[in-house]
Amino acid sequence: MIIDKIENCKLYFNVYENFEKAFAFIQKAEAENLPVGKYEIDGKNLYASVQEYNTKEEQTARFEGHKKYIDIQYIAAGQEAVEVVDIEKCTSITEYNEEKDVEFFQTDAKVWKGVWTAGEYGIFMPNDIHRPAMRVDGVSAPVRKILIKIKL
Repeated sequence: MIIDKIENCKLYFNVYENFEKAFAFIQKAEAENLPVGKYEIDGKNLYASVQEYNTKEEQTARFEGHKKYIDIQYIAAGQEAVEVVDIEKCTSITEYNEEKDVEFFQTDAKVWKGVWTAGEYGIFMPNDIHRPAMRVDGVSAPVRKILIKIKL
């Protein structure tokens, strides 16, 4: 897991193939205020989703993991709470959905917990089970997020 601010994104260009293209798309989406929707950047190797939603109660948010894609989740506006835990400390509660590249988990382990605000992002690898989109201080609020999927 990497959590950082957008102004530091160049530090991660060499971490994985397509990170530079992913961050270029985030900056373009911000500059052009792209509407909500899905965007193909490099076919199934790299694509994005611009999302707007209200944050959820902790009880309705689920821990999720992905096997085929790395997630970059960038907060363009608003704020949300997120939790992250290593997959080895989790138990699967659904079968892996290969088409959607998602599996849901539960855990009783201690998790990393934080709050993202506009201009911050998280990078989640397959071992980073994450529960994003949660309310901060129990208050539901609007969020604009740019989600990037990078094929492994």
